[in-house]
Amino acid sequence: MEIETLLSPHKSAMRALVEAIIAEQGLHAGFYWPKDLLGAEMATAEAVGVFEDGQLAGFVLYRELPTAWEISLVATHPQFRRRRLMEALLKHLIAAKGQEKELWLEVHIENVAAQKLYEKLGFRLSGRRPRYYKDGATALLYSCP
Repeated sequence: MEIETLLSPHKSAMRALVEAIIAEQGLHAGFYWPKDLLGAEMATAEAVGVFEDGQLAGFVLYRELPTAWEISLVATHPQFRRRRLMEALLKHLIAAKGQEKELWLEVHIENVAAQKLYEKLGFRLSGRRPRYYKDGATALLYSCP
């Protein structure tokens, strides 16, 4: 397993990873990243990825704000799930952000597996956005000191 900053040459692998997720589960409110939104987000966000045997297994998109890093996308390739790779990647981000900043993210209320992972890593539920997603579901807001 290797963790590294993702740059422009990695964008095609990032798009392919998201396409694999959509092919497996469809485009739904909990993971709504059509090509136009994904392209815009990748153009403006920072990215860090985890590689397994040279293949991009997962990545996180985030923005550096004055007091926090805001995570906008957490994606794991379907063939690399349940290997604790995203746990390692998020631990890397937590360490990289330093003591003076927080990490923020939101998660679909039905994505219990992600909520458990975030809580295991020290994220705390900090708020809710009712009817945030296209299916009318609530977004749970998490922060990590």
